[in-house]
Amino acid sequence: MDLCRAYLRAGAGDADGRRPPRKDGPVVTISRAAGARGNSVAEEIVRRLDAHRSIPKHRPWTLFNQNLLQHVIDEHCLPEGTVDYFPEDKHGEVRIIIGEILGLHSGTYTTMRKMAETIRRIAVAGNSVIVGRGANFITRDIGHSVHVRLVGSEEHRSRHFARISGLSQHKAEEEVVRLDRGRKRYIKKVFKEDIDDPLHYDLVLNTDRFTDIQAADLIITALERKIG
Repeated sequence: MDLCRAYLRAGAGDADGRRPPRKDGPVVTISRAAGARGNSVAEEIVRRLDAHRSIPKHRPWTLFNQNLLQHVIDEHCLPEGTVDYFPEDKHGEVRIIIGEILGLHSGTYTTMRKMAETIRRIAVAGNSVIVGRGANFITRDIGHSVHVRLVGSEEHRSRHFARISGLSQHKAEEEVVRLDRGRKRYIKKVFKEDIDDPLHYDLVLNTDRFTDIQAADLIITALERKIG
């Protein structure tokens, strides 16, 4: 969280008139099927881009993943309970309505609007890798961007999920299905889009066939070509 705050403070001076104008970004957004190694690929992208020379670097490259919602809460002074009511992977309507009535969070519309504002600000500042939360839909008009969807077979994804979560293979398989269903529902509800539609992305990568390093290289190459 300290790194995230420092990142946004570093971008605050771009509008003070003392720096030359520049295009928004660069930014990479990653949508991922459960267990498709979204976080580890994103971490590899950040590591490699920090040492990159041909892609503009206005500040250190920073990863925004699970920390993003907590950052939105801090930045917009929302109730701490909000973090429990807006997970990307499940959508309990009754629980959310009750939480809103009790003041445990600030409401679906308010929270999603502030989430979009923060993601937009991060993307415009540039040098960011954003995982999940429909970031590709929020930033799709930013030219210096690459939007990626990571997929894979259920077998490989469940095996990876079992390894990182400590669950049995059977439980991991159930969790992967649940997470995929919840994320699909989240995107449909918030953005009225299909998360699996390949036309929403610049790249769709099958992580069964690539290591984290290989996937990161492909994504960085795409960003280089798009920036030109």
